[in-house]
Amino acid sequence: MQDILQHINSVEGVIGTAVFSQKGDLLVHAFPALIDVPALKKSAALMLECSYGLQISQTLELLDLRYSGGRIVVKTFSGSMLFLLCASTINLQVLTISLNLAAKKLEGLLCNAPDTELSAASSVGTDAFLQTDGILRMRISHLVKKEASASFDSLGMIALSQPTYQYISDYYKSPFKKLMLTNSATAVNGSFAVMVMKDMDQQYDGTIIVGPGIEKKLKVNEGDKVEIRVG
Repeated sequence: MQDILQHINSVEGVIGTAVFSQKGDLLVHAFPALIDVPALKKSAALMLECSYGLQISQTLELLDLRYSGGRIVVKTFSGSMLFLLCASTINLQVLTISLNLAAKKLEGLLCNAPDTELSAASSVGTDAFLQTDGILRMRISHLVKKEASASFDSLGMIALSQPTYQYISDYYKSPFKKLMLTNSATAVNGSFAVMVMKDMDQQYDGTIIVGPGIEKKLKVNEGDKVEIRVG
């Protein structure tokens, strides 16, 4: 879903995009780091209150709220809604074309996604998935600066963003200092100390950051998913 939201964000004038349920639950978002999740949830709640007050919540297809410094555009689809923060100069006709296409794709993804997967998406993005076997799986990623990955890699450590650490801790109902990572394709595994890194770019949420040494040990490449267990 992140790819779809990023495509919408590529339209000139779009600042950020999110998907909410009609109850106001945040499912996934692609907003700049300076706009946090609580602010998004509050904005969605106010927008829902506005639509209900105007008695258009059931028939609303596109809502365009205009302010002096920008615009909020909302498109509803199949029990969910796309929520966009835009510049005041956004070309709504061009944007509507992208939103119509995006809504169809998102509708298919949301209809096929199990509830547990949506729960993971709302916490750490769409890279983390819970399977029917109850095992948490996340994608392997690298830091942009490879020398930074190599530095903690030399200590036998992996790195997590703060939201990712919190999600894993909540899921397993336990704080942790180490994680067991398993390459399900080869059954190769290893236990690694965890470094929690604050103020990381949102692209790392829902991923396990490793250096070249651990990547080689687990026989994985960037983008591969590994099984995650505490311990």
